[in-house]
Amino acid sequence: MRSASRRSRAGILTAAALLTAGGPLAAGTVPATAAATAVTVPVQACPAEQTGPGQPPLAAAPASVALPDGVTPPPTAAVYAARYPGEVHYLVAPGGWTCDVAFFGADGGEQAYVHPGAPVADPASARFTSVVRAVFVSGGVQTDIDLACGFIPQAGAAPNTCLAPAHLPADQLHPVATHAPGLLLTAVGVPSNTREPNLPTTGGPDRTVALVVFPPPGGPAQEITCTIPAASAPIPTCQAALGHFLATGAAAEQLTPADLSAALHDLNAFVAAYLAQP
Repeated sequence: MRSASRRSRAGILTAAALLTAGGPLAAGTVPATAAATAVTVPVQACPAEQTGPGQPPLAAAPASVALPDGVTPPPTAAVYAARYPGEVHYLVAPGGWTCDVAFFGADGGEQAYVHPGAPVADPASARFTSVVRAVFVSGGVQTDIDLACGFIPQAGAAPNTCLAPAHLPADQLHPVATHAPGLLLTAVGVPSNTREPNLPTTGGPDRTVALVVFPPPGGPAQEITCTIPAASAPIPTCQAALGHFLATGAAAEQLTPADLSAALHDLNAFVAAYLAQP
């Protein structure tokens, strides 16, 4: 079992580089609506980091991947590949940003941060004003609970114990309905200049939208946040970031195609409505 220390920095391995090769998705690569056939887009691989003794080698990132149905990144976005021992995770963010990958060797936690500017040595402790951050693996049973229970009270219900603080009253929460037993999805909106204690990348001058996933017993809790300046048309990019995360993450394994399509539609509507507020 993985360690339950979510905040542990022991064994963190980080790597970063400004990804310019390949650039954003070319105009016309992605249609305005989901097509019947898969749309393939290039992948920008995040830099490799060193792994500890006895761990599997980093998985190789493919040159391209197919977009899930219902996920339509804008032409200015890119798909990034974050590599970890034995596996690869993907996230959508603005093209040409910096990708920092964090792997917590002590408990197996896997995170990725895509942001403008220079690379940082420890992205999990850095403060970003603009970032797409994903928690692919939280690091253990208790960290799964704490990742979600601040926004999803059922995650901390007995026999579980929630150690995370309550979310701020200023947050806007939107449960995303599914028919999957035990699967809980909640979209979150955090106002600008508001430091939400459960979302460490909040607090900057722009709004943040997030998706928190709490699975049935045995599955990993996951989380993604998207904070993009209002002047950079954040709605389509954040819709694609959260939607791609949902459609390729642990939750998708529990959803039928129809259920996933409905969840994506609901999630897109929330992101558009929240970020369009004056």
